[in-house]
Amino acid sequence: MATRRPGDHEGRRAREDTGSGAGSGADASPRDGARAGVRAGLRDGLRDGLRDRPGQASGDGAARRSGTASGADRPSGPGRSSGAGDSDATPTRGRTSVAEFLARQRAGALPAGPRAELIEGRVEVPPLPRASEVAAVVGLASRLEPLLLGRAVLEFLPALRLSRQDLLRPDLALLDVSPRFGRGASRPGGEALLAVEVVRAPAAKDVRLPLYARGRVGEVWLLDLENAWVEVYRAPAAGRFRSRTLWYPGEKLGPAALEGVRVEVLASL
Repeated sequence: MATRRPGDHEGRRAREDTGSGAGSGADASPRDGARAGVRAGLRDGLRDGLRDRPGQASGDGAARRSGTASGADRPSGPGRSSGAGDSDATPTRGRTSVAEFLARQRAGALPAGPRAELIEGRVEVPPLPRASEVAAVVGLASRLEPLLLGRAVLEFLPALRLSRQDLLRPDLALLDVSPRFGRGASRPGGEALLAVEVVRAPAAKDVRLPLYARGRVGEVWLLDLENAWVEVYRAPAAGRFRSRTLWYPGEKLGPAALEGVRVEVLASL
């Protein structure tokens, strides 16, 4: 069913089930100099996350991120707990726990490097992003950053602990301000107000969205550069998101958790 809220830019919008709308309010226009500085800093952060990444992804990891994983490897079963702590180290036989994964990563014992993820206890290696994907994520971050005013923090490739055997790294996340976690530290999924990912293959959503929902990530934005729209998922419950909306270039939206923050997500397209 197509819906449109008063005051939105012209455009179609598809909605499934129910869910809260985007935050309202006027967005500020940051100065050109400030925007350039923020963009440079955020781009450097993304480069740091890619620096130690090996040239070739493992077959299993590449298939997972590209959406070609077999049904047997996809998450199933009852909902998981929200964000396993580093002390949770009870893996299923033959699989790795999040605690073990993080320990190996800190020790530099993971050949996959800093972009590695853990899905159903298996180490996965996402492919390197293309230049257009990096530009879309960095551009979005540079538009969001000046509007946050200390209410949340942005981080590239954060490690989100979604269960004892699941850890994902979205391209960008809006994280709750918490004195318990420093920048770069792994966090439980419930600390993420928003996770942003570029769509690299439609089928990958079948694997990743249920993990984010079970881990209680508040909201997920999927940037589909090929179709020039953004899929927004909200209201996680029982291992799924109850709300899905589509947003198009020129339309402004914002994280539901932050009133008054609204940006053009695909402004560069």
